Amino acid sequence: MAINILLTDTSSPLGIGLRNKFESTTFRFVAEHPAELSWRDESQVREYLAEVKPHLVLNTIGWGEGTAIKPDLLADGAECLGRCLAGSSASVLHLSSYRIFHGEGKVSHTEADVPKAASDLSKAFAQAESAILGALPSSLVLRSSWVLSTEGGSLLARLLADFEAGRSTVISEHWRGTPVMVSDVVRAVYAVTQQIIYGANNWGVMHFGSSDVCSESVFAHKIQDMVQAETGRLLQLEAIETETDNSAVLEVRRLRDCFGLQPRSWRQGLRPAVRRWLDRRGLLAEVDSAVVEND
Repeated sequence: MAINILLTDTSSPLGIGLRNKFESTTFRFVAEHPAELSWRDESQVREYLAEVKPHLVLNTIGWGEGTAIKPDLLADGAECLGRCLAGSSASVLHLSSYRIFHGEGKVSHTEADVPKAASDLSKAFAQAESAILGALPSSLVLRSSWVLSTEGGSLLARLLADFEAGRSTVISEHWRGTPVMVSDVVRAVYAVTQQIIYGANNWGVMHFGSSDVCSESVFAHKIQDMVQAETGRLLQLEAIETETDNSAVLEVRRLRDCFGLQPRSWRQGLRPAVRRWLDRRGLLAEVDSAVVEND
């Protein structure tokens, strides 16, 4: 029997990465939707789901990093999707974020922690998670720490964009996370998806992050070193003092125990991604450009 997998939104770097990964598989994968489809319109969504008949839905509606997040769409889309899938045999893998814990001031977060939803953004993530988990027993919420990509609203994208524009990037020593490249999240989702399709029955909330913790400041200075080595130019950083710590440190336990996924260092895969971005922008030092042409 053919397995139908539906990806709800490809507007983010994560959505694009998931589409590229799953389109190369043997699954029947649907990521292109009618232009008029609104994930807030229950009648439209019901009709579309009846047409696609998904066995598994990868939900990225409204997901993003930083300014790319669409809080209202995130919550409304998940609620509509939950209502439309309730009572069906479909499974859902819903992408969420550490931001559900914003404002709590804890050093790290486990899957068992109950979010307080202290900010409007954390409330939107909490509302989306609750809608999916409440509608379907076979649903998995995957929360990630900082998801890094060279485009979009992530910390890495912000650092690189500011470098190209000659601006300083404001960073904090007190904001800490266990960051992961978007490609790592894609690989994790793909691995989990395969196991679900072949009978894994592990549901609920799970966390994904790197094996080591860093602050915004430590991460930014690492990128500063990389950029300077590749271009000969300095990435300008401006430190700010914050009243409270803001933790995106997620402890990865259930994902490891249930699916065998081991976190790795946030440094892995970072330099090649930065170098490719600099190369596309024509920002590599001349000596490095010659090397790139001969690769």
